Formats: sequence, structure tokens, C-alpha cells
Amino acid sequence: MNGFPFFIIGSARSGTTLLRLMLNAHPGVAVPPESRFITELSSGTSDVDVSDFIGRLASHKQFATWDLPIEAVENEIEQTGRIRYADAIAATYIAYARVHGKSRWGDKTPRYVEHIPEIAALFPDARFVHLVRDGRNVALSYADVPFGPKTVGSAARLWRRRVLTGREHGRALGEHRYLELRYEDLVEDAEGRTKALCEFLHLDFDAGMLDYTERARDAVLDRAERYNPHVMEKPITRTRSWEKDMAPALIEVFEAVAGDALALLEYPRRHPDPSTKSRLIGALSRDRLPFARLPKRGR
Repeated sequence: MNGFPFFIIGSARSGTTLLRLMLNAHPGVAVPPESRFITELSSGTSDVDVSDFIGRLASHKQFATWDLPIEAVENEIEQTGRIRYADAIAATYIAYARVHGKSRWGDKTPRYVEHIPEIAALFPDARFVHLVRDGRNVALSYADVPFGPKTVGSAARLWRRRVLTGREHGRALGEHRYLELRYEDLVEDAEGRTKALCEFLHLDFDAGMLDYTERARDAVLDRAERYNPHVMEKPITRTRSWEKDMAPALIEVFEAVAGDALALLEYPRRHPDPSTKSRLIGALSRDRLPFARLPKRGR
């Protein structure tokens, strides 16, 4: 395999699936569905027993979504006994890339945004692409899926924690290992931002990456398409917008909880000084009490 691994991270509902598809449309890059098992299978030791690792990997529900025979991973490891945990994980991705005729692998698991130091230590040459999206639109996106927070306050708290954690730990790695990319910029200037991304990842830009709706169609899971109905469309049209779809009172509640993070990321705020009422509602809904529920599409 060529080059260093990379990880696409960020708050869920921030466009990481879009970025995964764009990279999968590159002729040399394979980015499988979310893994989650890098942190979940880790025992905290630097090495693992091969047989035990293979058994636990094969039974992991996220690995099942890869549609990869476990024998392909075993063939990639080619040994018994103990092996470095990093090598066992790398073999899993290499097997996936090889099956898909690619020479480079990456990962797209948003929640790894809270595990940057751990993964960066596991793969000292890895790079991280932190995709950031306006948290108010992230909150609206949660309203239409059966998972995640369902109140404005809890959505704001989760988004704030993840983007600030990602920024803190990512920037500590330095510019050569960490890239912060805004979803809004990617949508508005897909070619320019994709070229910059390729430069950061040491990839030759391929124009086909912008044609991901065709090239990467096979990489879309049924679940992803169900919860992202426009994932195979260009993302400029038919997306929900907090300016149009979020009630003024809910905007104020969101900003009462996560306004500092919006300001830090230079997103415009409507309520630099939220009212006492919105702060109280934000605190209650932040703890998932049934206040300030997110509005579903069409409501």
C-alpha cells in the first residue's frame, strides 16, 4: 500500500459521508463504511493475539457493513501469535483496499473526533481531516433520523463538545497532520477545496472526485442513503437551513448552549447575549429533558 493513512472526523451530520464518497471516487483511494472498532477493540496494550483479534473483528457489527470476508484480513496478516495492534488494524484496511483495487486507505468515522490523540499515537504518520458544519444545521439534520439528540440543547451540547475537542487535539498535531475543512466551503467551491484536500493528503487530484454521484454510487450503504436521502445528489440544493427552518426561539436556545463555539468557528450569531429564558431552556433541553424539541421536516 502507498502513502499514509488518513481519518475523516467531525460531528455526525456534518457531511462526512459526502467527503467519503468524493475520496472513494479517486482511483487510488478506498474509504470503507464507518469502523468504530479501532477504539472499541483496543485493549490498551500495544499488541494483540491474532486469533483473538480476528474473532472479535469478525463479530463486530460495523465490520459486517464492510462486506469484506474475514479471510481477506487473515491473509493480509499472514502470521499467528501476537502482532502489533496498529498492524492488525492496518491489515484490515489494506485488505479492504486490495479487494477494491485501490492502493491507499482512509477511514470515515465521525466519532473518532474525540479520539485523535489515541489514533494519532497508533498511526504516527496519519493525517486528520476535520469536517466542520454550522451546528444549527447539524441540529436540524438530527431531527429527521432515528438516532442522536432530539432537543436543541442536547444537539448543541454534543456538537460543541465534538468540534471543540477535535479542534484542540487536532491543532496540537500541527498543520502537517491536521486539516480543518468547512462543509459550507466544500459545497460552494468543491473543486478548489478538493484540490487543497488532495494536496494535504499527498494525492493527485482527479476530476472524477467531483463526479462522486456516479463513481462512488456502489459505496453508499442502504442505511446511509435512507438517513441521507440526498447523499447521491450535489449538496447545494434541497438541504435544510437553520435560517429558514429553525424557529427564532430555537435559534436562541442553540446559541445559549453553543454560541461560544459558533463564534470561535466564525459562524454568524443572531443572539450574542441570549436571554435568561433561553439559557434556562437550553440548560434543561441540554440534559435531554423534553424542552425545545427539534422540528422534523415539514413541521
